[in-house]
Amino acid sequence: MKLCDRCRVAGCLLNYGGKACKNARKQNCPDVVFTNADRVREMNDEELAKFMLSSDGAAYCKNNDRDSMCYLKGRDGMTACELCALDWLREEAEE
Repeated sequence: MKLCDRCRVAGCLLNYGGKACKNARKQNCPDVVFTNADRVREMNDEELAKFMLSSDGAAYCKNNDRDSMCYLKGRDGMTACELCALDWLREEAEE
């Protein structure tokens, strides 16, 4: 679900995910945050390819020693890596 579908700023014509958008959401609906998933959904193919190959693309990994086996355990039918990625996607995006 896109951020605009969750946002309640009436008649908004602001730049999606921009500074004015963020300020309007903070004032009118502070519970609606721009997440990392929203940021990824807005990327074009070239931006996504660069992101996936950058160190930011692995920012979700909570295993600090990536040269060894992951010490985290999976649950609910998901691997630890899938859970870390899901947690990261749901976090508020950094500007």
